[in-house]
Amino acid sequence: MRENGRSMVEMLGVLAIIGVLSIGAMSGYAKAMFKYKLNRQTEQIGSILDYITLYNDKLQSVTPTLGTSIGVLLKKLGAIPQEMIKDPNVSYFYDVFDNKVTIYYNKEDTPLKSQYNGLRVDIAKDAWDVCLNLFQMAKLRSNTLWITQFSKDSDDGTKQGNRVYGDAYCSASATYCLKNLTLEQMHDLCSYCSDSTGICTFVFLWNFKFGE
Repeated sequence: MRENGRSMVEMLGVLAIIGVLSIGAMSGYAKAMFKYKLNRQTEQIGSILDYITLYNDKLQSVTPTLGTSIGVLLKKLGAIPQEMIKDPNVSYFYDVFDNKVTIYYNKEDTPLKSQYNGLRVDIAKDAWDVCLNLFQMAKLRSNTLWITQFSKDSDDGTKQGNRVYGDAYCSASATYCLKNLTLEQMHDLCSYCSDSTGICTFVFLWNFKFGE
């Protein structure tokens, strides 16, 4: 009499194959989700950058009296995507990576008395990839930005950073200019934030006016 079925060895082989396929599928899914998040971050941050550029003059006129509450104002104006808002009454919000994003106005008490608006991203994780993504966003908007500042406050108290200049402020003495920034240079600039120690920040700055 012949018995139907599979031997234990055959069953273990099938389970091993299923396990390998499952691991591959999970890895592919994780990569796809990360790519989705990078694209979503581009949409989120990009829309805010473009809004600030579009309403440059109006923001310039109101921010001196509003201070850091400019973030609250932009929320009320609908300039901040809803999924980025956890609390409508604070000036900051969060991107798809749960990185804290802050918009602010600054007036320096220096001889130049420079006044500018900035958008700051505190990078909590995946710093190197997020840094590259933010540099690519900045390069696309090099004609509207003053500078970008990327810095790292290390656990030992040291600070590293760089400045990359927009088109109107890119001179022969500038080390890096956004419009000419290569992917290799972006990799180098982001490299010191590739580990998990310290805090990395990326800032987009618009220099609105001087001397007032």
